[in-house]
Parts: sequence; C-alpha cells; structure tokens
Amino acid sequence: MISSFLSGRGRRVRQVLAGSVFLLSFGYGKTVCAQNTSEGASQFQVSGDIQLKLVTLDELPVDGGFKLPETTYSDVVSALRVSWQPTPDVIFRSWLKTEFRNYVKNRSANRYRFLDEIVFHELSVEFTDLMSDRLDLKIGRFPMHYGRGLQILESSPLDAERSYGFNGIRGRFKFAHYKLDLIGIYSPEEDEYLINNKHKKIGFLESDERGVVAYLTSNDKSATAGLPSDIYYMFKHERPRFGQSDVYLHTLGFIWPLQWTEQFSSYWELARQGGHRRGGGDVRAWLSDFSMNYQWPDKAWQPEVFFANYYLSGDDPTTSTEENWHGLWARWPQYSYFLVWQFIPRIGDWTNINWSRLGLRLRPGDRTRFEMSIGPVYAPEKGLGGGDHRGNLLIAILNHRFTSRFSVMARAEFFESGDFHPEQD
Repeated sequence: MISSFLSGRGRRVRQVLAGSVFLLSFGYGKTVCAQNTSEGASQFQVSGDIQLKLVTLDELPVDGGFKLPETTYSDVVSALRVSWQPTPDVIFRSWLKTEFRNYVKNRSANRYRFLDEIVFHELSVEFTDLMSDRLDLKIGRFPMHYGRGLQILESSPLDAERSYGFNGIRGRFKFAHYKLDLIGIYSPEEDEYLINNKHKKIGFLESDERGVVAYLTSNDKSATAGLPSDIYYMFKHERPRFGQSDVYLHTLGFIWPLQWTEQFSSYWELARQGGHRRGGGDVRAWLSDFSMNYQWPDKAWQPEVFFANYYLSGDDPTTSTEENWHGLWARWPQYSYFLVWQFIPRIGDWTNINWSRLGLRLRPGDRTRFEMSIGPVYAPEKGLGGGDHRGNLLIAILNHRFTSRFSVMARAEFFESGDFHPEQD
C-alpha cells in the first residue's frame, strides 16, 4: 500500500526503504532540602533516566552514491543529573550519560560497550540575578536549545545524541520584553572530560570548533505580537576536516511565529550564511523552515493539519563559491531519523534539501499523541544519479506517556528513493 501510494506518478519504483525507532523512557527524580538559611533553602537534586531504543535501517541510500547495509540494534542510554543550589543565586549542575548497543545485523559497526564511555552533557555553574537582576552568567559545559534546534543543539556530530554539551560561557541580559544571550563556544576535537574512552577510539568532533553567538529572544509574547520572536547572529570557525581548509562562517537569521486566529498559525525561520574558506572561495548559503498549522481544539482528538517546507541550499559545482548550507551546531536528526544519514560522510550535516510535506496530528487522549506526514524530498543541486528528486518520505510517530516517569515512542519512516541517487539493485 505504501509503495503504490508513493509511486503514484506512474514511473517505475526504484527502491522502497524503511526505518524505525522504538523508544522506552524511564525517569526518576528526587529533591533534598539540605539546609534552611536566612537567604532561602539550600537544595540538592538528583534525577536520572534510562532510554531503551530499538533501531532498524534498511538499505538507506546516501549522497556518496552507495547504500548503507541493513542495520538493526538495540540502544541503552542512561543518564544521571545532579544539581546543588547553595544559595538562591548560585547553582551547580552535572549531567552524565553512557550508552551501549547490541547489534543484531551489521555487528562489525558496534563501537559501544557497557560503561565504555561516560560523557558529560553538563558540568556548569550559574550565577543568577547579577547587576540588579539584569544578568545571569553560566560557565562550563552546558546544553543549549534555541528555536527548533536548526542552528544550535547538538555539540557532537559523529554520533546522533552523543553529546548536547558545549564548552563555553553565556551571559543572559534580561530586559522588559526581551532577553539577549551572548555566548562564547570552544569545543576541542578530543574531549578531555570523557571517562573510560578506551575502546571506542573515535574523535569527539571531526575538528576543533570555536564560535560566538548573539541571540535575542522575546519573553513577552503579548508585547511583541506580530514581530519576530528570535533574532540571532552566529560566528563559527571550523578547523580543517574532510580534506578541506579552515572555514569561517557568519550566520544571521530570525524566527517569526504568527498566530493569525485561534485555529490558524504559521512559523518561519530564515537565515543567511556567508563567510570564506582559508585560501579559497566565499560561502553564501540559505536556510528556510516554514510551516502552517490549522487545528480544531474543540473536536474529538483535537485534529491538526499542517504544511511544512524545509529548504537548505546546495553547492553548485560550476562555481568557486560554496553555496551549500553548513550545519553549525545542529547535526542531529532534526525532522527525520532517516534523512540524517543521507549526508555521509558528513553525518548530520544537513544541506542541499528542499522538503515539502503535508501532515496530520491527533490527540486521542491527554497522554497520547499521533503524527503522520508525507511529501517529496528534492535537492536544489543534482546528485550522482543525475536528478534532483531525493525521494518521497512518509513518517508516522506515536507517543504515549503512561506515568510521569514512564513513556514510549514508536516512529516509522518509509522512503522511496528518487533519481538523485544512482539506481541500484
């Protein structure tokens, strides 16, 4: 049924491929009030979670002109979070994670063993309400998430979800209707804080990375209605990787959500990327993430329909300019666990994509969410197959939360390869 629907234009079906993710999540948390003082309570918090994932990838074509082997594995990810707040204005945080896998197929790919590597997602101290409650200051390693995470979220691209922590310093200036984050980032290729990294033998990053971010966010939706909620500038310096020289990137963008009526809303993120490569040409690239949503909140299951388009420019090989989008710190699955692998050897380095889809969201209960979308995936620049049609992608996602500490997510993606990829048996 799926393959016949996806091939409705009448051409011969080249490949119908499938991928799935099944996720169980268990969480635990406890707060201990250690001491009462005249300034408030000194709090010590401990929490953690365990995620059990079953992942299957079946013959996924990649931009390099080949297909990944069929792969099935279970993945166990456990995390421990500890925070201590000795005073109301100071808080220390630590977040550790370890991961191991069991491969059913393609076992040679397994470089994850029990307690083989412990990663710090966070190891930081934050000082709040400085300068008469005008400034919060955070120092160390800590995660960051802005907008939908298309510019900055994932700090290590070699493995999806390997680490969300950035080494840096962040000053948050607080105003009446906005907050301004000024951030400095330095991430070395080899992470000096890895614990027991003796078997994995892969770098934390492909190269050293440095950057500066200025991010302005609205914190009063009513006062800034009709205006962009986020405006940002990001500078990033990447050391040589994939045989290329240093690249210096400047990215300027905004996020503009609009609530047209109680039922109809839209979202648009637009970014322009410029820069240059040492000893080479210029960089000029674009990102656009646009969506429209219409919902019926009073109807049964609260149905919602949406249209979305995700555009990332690709490189024109006939020019000396790099027109392909560079992924900054957002080399994670984003909207598709399937497409993220297509950019090998640059895993997660989203670029050269023009993906439109129609979708439906349902809420059968307070704890259950279902989403399905389908649409064609094109590329601004042609691939090794001679065409610009990457393929057609159908995604189905089911989320259910049994309790506050136990949830499950099932995700399936079906992809019919197009003429962007070379035809293979």
